[in-house]
Amino acid sequence: MLEPNPLQGPAQTATPRASLVLAAGEYGSRSNIWMGGAHSHRGDEILHEALGECWLIDTAGDMPAEHRAAAARTIACVFVDTEGIPSPFWRVEQTVADAASAARGESGSAPTDIYIVCQHGMNRSGLITGLLLQALGLTPAAAIERIRSHRPGALSNHTFERLLRHGVP
Repeated sequence: MLEPNPLQGPAQTATPRASLVLAAGEYGSRSNIWMGGAHSHRGDEILHEALGECWLIDTAGDMPAEHRAAAARTIACVFVDTEGIPSPFWRVEQTVADAASAARGESGSAPTDIYIVCQHGMNRSGLITGLLLQALGLTPAAAIERIRSHRPGALSNHTFERLLRHGVP
């Protein structure tokens, strides 16, 4: 039987963490773009008290309820981290389009931050973040490099990396 880490407490009490991947002002984004995970040990803490003017894109369904409730907008775009194209992929594309429009401030004021999170901040959040960076003008190679430089080990899912490099077949 697995027991909780006595230094951390129950798994659900860990504070989600994220890394800044794109600062507001770069590539026409008026929002900071963050990538992370609900159970990540890497990056800055995501405090629910600070999410009032932020968007939260949850790709694993693991974010604590207080974080989901505190965000100005929460989008649940949950899919499985497997070597396959996320289904339904149109939901991923719509989430990215909505986030890109918000980051550019196309419908008024942009959120201060857009947090894209999964379980550990590596693959699902990497796919959405990479697609968002491309929608904002980065090349596929530049988006992947930026993600991996801010989240070492990210995008180990080869299908997600191929989707970023070549799109949906």
